[in-house]
Amino acid sequence: MTRLISEQIRSIPEALNYYDDELKTKTGFNLKEIAAVAAGIKDEQQLDTKLYKVAVIPVTAGLGTIEGFSEAIWAIAGHLGFSAFITSSSDVSGLVEAYERKADLALLADDNKYVAINLITRHVAENDQATASGYCAALANMAGGLNGKEVLLIGAGPLGRAAARFLAKTGAELIIYDLDKKREILLAETVRTMYGVKAIEGLALGEALKRYPLIFDASPGENIIRAAMINDETMIAAPGIPLGLDSEALAVASDRLIHDPLQIGTAVMLLTALT
Repeated sequence: MTRLISEQIRSIPEALNYYDDELKTKTGFNLKEIAAVAAGIKDEQQLDTKLYKVAVIPVTAGLGTIEGFSEAIWAIAGHLGFSAFITSSSDVSGLVEAYERKADLALLADDNKYVAINLITRHVAENDQATASGYCAALANMAGGLNGKEVLLIGAGPLGRAAARFLAKTGAELIIYDLDKKREILLAETVRTMYGVKAIEGLALGEALKRYPLIFDASPGENIIRAAMINDETMIAAPGIPLGLDSEALAVASDRLIHDPLQIGTAVMLLTALT
């Protein structure tokens, strides 16, 4: 999990309705609908989120709480229709409070993990998996499906590996790039052998970006995607923090870009924890 900073999340609560409209324009789905697809939820009763209570538990371990983080994920849960509250206590005391207040789900994060825990079923939904599946669903909707299409996957770390699995499920063929060539080769081999999907490795990033317009950027690299590398057909799902596009590339692709610091991953985590 990339550690966020307050500036990246402070505006989330008041911008959720705007973000819904943005997603609807780009993908045809709002945040809750994308999360439902990613979580595999088709049962309308499961989507009746007002039936569930979510406890947001601040965690002070390691580098401590990020200012605005609890408020942001509380707002996302509320936006999805959950009855949500932030515990007045943190850490273990906060978890006890969540049980005492009869929460069904708990959201909490430390320096290494961000999870949604179903306190009834014990199901744990983890952020990397949820974020990968959510952004794959968003990219598939934006592109009119990915079956048989080539997708450039940038980054072969934990998020990239999770994305490879979900992209393979859509029927996409993968082109994999990572600065660490051993990781790049290993992930390509994994995609071919475990998922039975075509995977190409060994291309330079600039060449790959020019050749393949569908991009899943799971890299933490900043300004690695420049305007000269993309065009008007480029579509990008970019869960990586910071954003990999430089300012000129952002101007070219902003209306075909899915990117946020918390919203999609948190939404998918919550709905996945219900399943």
